[in-house]
Amino acid sequence: MPSKVQSNCPPVRHWIGAAFFSVYLSALIGSSYVFSESSVQCCTSLTPELPPATAYGATISRNNDPRNNYRPHVPMPIDAAFPADVLWQKLSVEELRLGPYSAALVPDLQGLGAALFQSGDYRKAIEVYGKAIHLLRVNEGLNTVLQTSLVEQVIEAQIELGNFVAADKKQAYLFRIRRSALPASGADMLAATEQYADWHRSAYIAQLDRDRYPRIVDLIDLYDDGAGKVAEEQGPLSRNKLPYLEGKLKAHYLLSNYPGESEEGLQVSMQQNKEVDLPDLKRLRFKRFQDGNYRYGKQTIIEMRDILDNDPQTNLKELADVQLALADWYQWHHLYAEALQTYREAWDMMAGETGGASWLQTAFGEPLELPQQIVFYPGRISVQTKNTAQVTVQFEVNRLGEAKDIEVVYPSAEEHQPAVTRAYKYLRDMRFRPRFVNGKAVTTRALERNYTIHY
Repeated sequence: MPSKVQSNCPPVRHWIGAAFFSVYLSALIGSSYVFSESSVQCCTSLTPELPPATAYGATISRNNDPRNNYRPHVPMPIDAAFPADVLWQKLSVEELRLGPYSAALVPDLQGLGAALFQSGDYRKAIEVYGKAIHLLRVNEGLNTVLQTSLVEQVIEAQIELGNFVAADKKQAYLFRIRRSALPASGADMLAATEQYADWHRSAYIAQLDRDRYPRIVDLIDLYDDGAGKVAEEQGPLSRNKLPYLEGKLKAHYLLSNYPGESEEGLQVSMQQNKEVDLPDLKRLRFKRFQDGNYRYGKQTIIEMRDILDNDPQTNLKELADVQLALADWYQWHHLYAEALQTYREAWDMMAGETGGASWLQTAFGEPLELPQQIVFYPGRISVQTKNTAQVTVQFEVNRLGEAKDIEVVYPSAEEHQPAVTRAYKYLRDMRFRPRFVNGKAVTTRALERNYTIHY
């Protein structure tokens, strides 16, 4: 017979009785008692749970991070050859000559939109660009790629106005056009996917939506769809799947930090809905992704390794990189024994190889904040926090990748107590890839770094 799972929790009926008794007693003495769903899950779960993943998200970022060369996609502005008033007059003449629905009007509309944009009249620019897009749809077809540069300019004008919801809808439209016109396995389609995924990531971090979980599902679906189409065209072990799998791993990192929906959003939902709604399909899928996030992330990395193992052109550095990604995933989830062993395997793969010393120095020469992918950096939509502070912190990173002996060098507690308090808290929550010497993880002392914190 299978062995019974032991639990340190009291029997459920005893816990429920105690909880209701505590609520009753609290009412008598005038204090409050709150118990959470997680408490019930603790006492009713029949399967062991993994330790929680690191939870610091976009609250803290290193100022001189090697990844700071990241820049979100910003399209090149369209040049305006003439001032807006001159272009208005020219357009009026051309409309009379060619008719209001002629595709030949598009270049003039494009130039006029650019002139209005440059003068700061973003609303009028959106209107003019919109007319040009409409003419292209009438004359060339609904999903013609000729629209893309114009749609991008509309998005830029909406961002300048701070109308991120409208820009979000246009981003979806832009990606739909590109997906219908571009081959799935091509570099242009990959660039379009990354651009749209980065927008999703930025919207999620900046809390653009009341319900945030659909962004995670959309991100995973976006990368899954790209990888699936490449597999259909080129086979399941095509190298062209790798960028999509790397993107999917970033989505799983993002999901591991999911904080739940905001209290404000919950209050609005409760006011608007008098009856309990059945969970929709996307919510159910999100719950499945959330429950299996560690496993799905690991499977993604293993799939990347299988593709590399199957390709005779794979070099040792690529294999070491994916081994490093697996070790980081273990480290992120506090699985220290597995992480240290996998880091050591990556070290052994490159030690003594041509170019190996440089790779080892980059990978293990100093403690590195995880994740190493661009995950929590803000994008086009700024993170909406009340306060931002610059802090200088001195600390050590032990061999398990934990920050210890933290001292905030600047500012002082007298100058900025809230920033100092949060710097301590955020740094304690961070995971680091530890420094390695001769293949062994070591403690790094007196490490001083500058961070930006949001709170």
